Amino acid sequence: MDSTGLTTLMDAHLAAQRNGWLFTVRRPSPAVTRVFDLAGVRSLLDEG
Repeated sequence: MDSTGLTTLMDAHLAAQRNGWLFTVRRPSPAVTRVFDLAGVRSLLDEG
């Protein structure tokens, strides 16, 4: 995942918040989890 992908997911998260929806990323790969960790947004991941 690159910065464009992360930005797209963050935009989707913000849109969901504005509209009262829940946004998560389900079953992320280890590489995606690492990117989310580095960006400080790991709370968006649904790792269950």
